[in-house]
Amino acid sequence: MTETIKNFKAKPLAIWGLFFFTYVLFIFILSYLYPYGADEYILRRQTLWGALEQYFFSYGVENARIGLIANNIILYLGKWSFLILNPIVQTIWILSFFALVHLRLPDFKKLSDFPAVLLIALLSVFAVAQPDNTLFWIGGACNYSWSALPFLWILTWLHLEYKAKGNLNLSKKAIAGLFFIALALGMSSENSGPLTMGLIVCFAAGFYMAGLKLKKHFWLTALGLALGIGLLFGAPAMWNRLNTDIFDYFNNSSLRDKLLWHISHIHFYIKAMFLIPVITFIALLICALDKDKPARFKNENYILAVIFFICSWILACVLFAVPFITGRCFYTASVAALISFVFTLIYLQEAYKFQAVKYCSMLALACAIAFTPAFVYPYINLHRQDKARQNDIAQAKGRGSKTVFLMPYKYIKGPNNNLTIMFYDPVFGFIGYSDYLGLRVQTDEREEALSLYMFSNPNVI
Repeated sequence: MTETIKNFKAKPLAIWGLFFFTYVLFIFILSYLYPYGADEYILRRQTLWGALEQYFFSYGVENARIGLIANNIILYLGKWSFLILNPIVQTIWILSFFALVHLRLPDFKKLSDFPAVLLIALLSVFAVAQPDNTLFWIGGACNYSWSALPFLWILTWLHLEYKAKGNLNLSKKAIAGLFFIALALGMSSENSGPLTMGLIVCFAAGFYMAGLKLKKHFWLTALGLALGIGLLFGAPAMWNRLNTDIFDYFNNSSLRDKLLWHISHIHFYIKAMFLIPVITFIALLICALDKDKPARFKNENYILAVIFFICSWILACVLFAVPFITGRCFYTASVAALISFVFTLIYLQEAYKFQAVKYCSMLALACAIAFTPAFVYPYINLHRQDKARQNDIAQAKGRGSKTVFLMPYKYIKGPNNNLTIMFYDPVFGFIGYSDYLGLRVQTDEREEALSLYMFSNPNVI
């Protein structure tokens, strides 16, 4: 009998362990299969100082985001470091998401939190903007999913401040940590930092009107965020980007054109998340019209669902009018939309006694199982093409040849456009043919033209 009880108590830990092992293995395999792209060859340096120096150069020329530091250090160390770190960071990501919503970590001694964590994990892969670029590509992961951690952590801190009514007690180390996390958030992306500053201002105004005081660490964290935003938007790289042809085209376009550009981007954003923003809006609207639930506008989960829903569209709308934009730019907006979705499910669970999180996690799992073969096979195919190309290069060098004939990579469409790989081929159209791994590249011009067209128009794949 005692042995049976022990086995029963150990079962939740075994299920949690199996879940995290599967998730880590999945992230590891897809990170391994994703080849080095153009940025990896351009930014890779032979020394640590060279890697850091490249960041300062990029800060003045092209990219001022703080995630580029991690990217350059990983390229210096080698891909093995990314294969170790990325599964760990992505696991921390889903735990941080859970902590933001519940203000605690999951209880691993029982399975009551398992459906929520499972749902978050599945959404973090299949329902975020362009996961191939934001999760499995080194540069994209460092600049998007990794850089989203400070965003989640600062939002969690604000949630805790609200719960504590401004009386949150923090140690000096925690305060210093908050300052630097906020600084990193400010330098992480062009939209999440300013949005968070807006939330902080609204938060402070609300506390002021309620007659509540905020402690000094609140203002110190706001200062860290402001400094980060200033360092990002004050970087010469930001102004250099504004002088590129794409922004010149945007600035000189009519208001009519800018409004029309919104249509395709809104369409992509909604479809990329399997209509979750629409589903969330309908659910929140129905709940708002339900007069049998008069406390809905005072319910914390309902209010947070509405706030994050609005935030997700603010994060997305600042990008909608840009004529040419990659899907990965909507990553933070998609994260905010998923936070709103989860808060909505929790409210439905509370107000209507409906196990929304459990059933949605089961539905998400069923869909993920169905999608996974079509999602993973393009990565396997791309990896095989990369291995074949590396073999051709090795054979050419073995023969002492100074040239090599290479074919462009061909990309297989995923379950939808958002889950389709958009890879930056390091040869065709980027680094060029003059010097790729010490060889001059020859190619079929028709294949080259097709490759560039397919990359420029990923929706036709």
